[in-house]
Amino acid sequence: MKAPFSFFFVAALMILTSLSACKKEKSTTTTSKAAAPLAEAPNKQQNSPIAYVEVDSLLTQYKFCTENKAVLEAKSKQYQSQVAAKMAQVQKAYADFQQKMQSGAFTTREQAEAAQLRIQKMQQEAAKLEEQLQKRMTAEQEKFNNTLRDSLQSFLKDYNKEMGYSMIVSKQGDNVLFADPSLNLTKAVIEGMNERYKGKKK
Repeated sequence: MKAPFSFFFVAALMILTSLSACKKEKSTTTTSKAAAPLAEAPNKQQNSPIAYVEVDSLLTQYKFCTENKAVLEAKSKQYQSQVAAKMAQVQKAYADFQQKMQSGAFTTREQAEAAQLRIQKMQQEAAKLEEQLQKRMTAEQEKFNNTLRDSLQSFLKDYNKEMGYSMIVSKQGDNVLFADPSLNLTKAVIEGMNERYKGKKK
């Protein structure tokens, strides 16, 4: 293959986007209670307008991600096997052609040229198959990324109605120089998204 089917999580690492929202006004007389309370962030600092989610943890612990990882990896292996089988046929045909050339099995020049054309056609078909499967895999990856992005944004929108952050950012690797652990929403977000995903599967 010209290039291996890349795994989808590379593209998914940056799908977390900042979430802007006005802080919810507090009532001075009564306190409303949500019908289905979301998981709360541990040690949340009430005065902080910003919090963060660790993307790596989300991708490895969110059930939607882990389940689709297995599915897409299986498809990737299947597609690679199809391309490898096609290329093996081309290699075998070329080896047979070389053997016939050396043994003088072709009685005419036309026979040899016809055999060459068949091999070229097989090569073109193999290249076309590889391109088609790569496009199909890319489409599957994009579908996953879009679904994950929409799911995450939808959850954070609802979650933030209760929490009132002005911004929720992604933390992956060292893209954030410093962040107070009390602003880490990862555990609460993963638990909440898994609960929501579990409900959708019923």
